[in-house]
Amino acid sequence: MTIRQYLKRRSDRYATLAFALLLVAGVVMGYAPRILAVRIVFAVLVSVVLAAAFWSLFETPCPNCGKSMGSIGFWVSVGRKSAERCPQCDISVDVDVPNRETRK
Repeated sequence: MTIRQYLKRRSDRYATLAFALLLVAGVVMGYAPRILAVRIVFAVLVSVVLAAAFWSLFETPCPNCGKSMGSIGFWVSVGRKSAERCPQCDISVDVDVPNRETRK
C-alpha cells in the first residue's frame, strides 16, 4: 500500500464516521425534546465533533517520520492527483508505506 492509498483510506474512514454521526444525530434529534436550548446545545456539539474530524485531516501524521503532513496530507487524501511529498522528511506519497520495524 502506498502512502497515497493510506491517506485516502484514512480520509474515507473519517467521511464514513462523519456520515454515521450525522445519521445518528438526525435520529436522536427526532426523539429529543422540542426545547430550543437542548437543540442548540446538541447542534453545537455535533458541529464541534465534525470540525474536529475535518481538522484532523490536516494533522495527518506521515507514516515515515510521524510528523504532521499539513495541507498536503489533506489534499492527497481527498483525491488530488499531483505528486506530492511530505514537507518534513521529503518522502513521496507514491512510495510504499514503510514498515514500522525499519523506521528510524
